[in-house]
Amino acid sequence: MSCNNCCPDEGNGMAGIPILTDKFCGYFEVICNNQANDDRFVWQSIQQLVTFPVAGTVTISYEGGCANNLTVNLRLGGKAGIIVGVLTIPDQPGSNPNSQSITVQQFDTLEIICAGTGANTCIGEYCLNIHYPSPFNT
Repeated sequence: MSCNNCCPDEGNGMAGIPILTDKFCGYFEVICNNQANDDRFVWQSIQQLVTFPVAGTVTISYEGGCANNLTVNLRLGGKAGIIVGVLTIPDQPGSNPNSQSITVQQFDTLEIICAGTGANTCIGEYCLNIHYPSPFNT
């Protein structure tokens, strides 16, 4: 029995090209007031080599830092690309990390902005569950 009816993103995608899935996580520590720094870009797809950008779900856990709110942008078109998804995650001092998720159809860059002031950083974790056409089957 196949799950292609309820899970169409598994198996073959457009034009019979297999859909691949990657799941990975990482920690981030970005400096306060980092709007102009490249450290705000914590992940970028290498899928620019292929015709289609990735789709998937991004989860961010904000453990705390100098910003009252952490801003997370998902971009399409690289670091200067358009914003296709936004999360605003408030800091919750003295409690567990605050986590939020977003699912978008097309993105290739994850940007985390720590708009606080001071000499500290914003820290947390990001997890990506992404889907993309295989670059090896044309």
